[in-house]
Amino acid sequence: MKWLSTIVLLLASALTTRSEESKKMLHPNYPIIEGKYQMTDDWSVTLDQKHNRRFEDKSLVIWRPGFTIWTIVWNGKEGETPLQRFRSIRDRIPKESTDIVEETKELPYRLSYRLAEKTDDKRQPAFYGMVVGPTGHVQISIYFDDAKDLKNANEIFKSLTPTEAKSE
Repeated sequence: MKWLSTIVLLLASALTTRSEESKKMLHPNYPIIEGKYQMTDDWSVTLDQKHNRRFEDKSLVIWRPGFTIWTIVWNGKEGETPLQRFRSIRDRIPKESTDIVEETKELPYRLSYRLAEKTDDKRQPAFYGMVVGPTGHVQISIYFDDAKDLKNANEIFKSLTPTEAKSE
């Protein structure tokens, strides 16, 4: 009988491990991206691990279990300078924002902040960022469950890069 209880314990352990692994798996019906990803003709992002990709509500959504990035790329307005665009964006961030970081020494200009939103799940305060380049800006919202993923969110944000214009 001792061998039967050992087998049951091993089987239960294997099933639990498999269940945990399945929660961490990417969705098989969506493209998988990793490394440097060219989002548009004008913008790229670098991902340190595999993520799924889809388009929803005019947004590029990049995700893996427990970590979701919503991205919108906006073209610049005629006659508007990148610094004017940056200031306009900065003036509209919510008053409840925390951890505000601005970088305006050189293009691209960057603005990021955290915002605790009411949710029914266990996610951390959202990470928001805007990166202004010569042709427009990228707006990024990153939602994650594990506080350790803040570092990853910041690295992804900092990797948003305007692409050099192609010569013809």
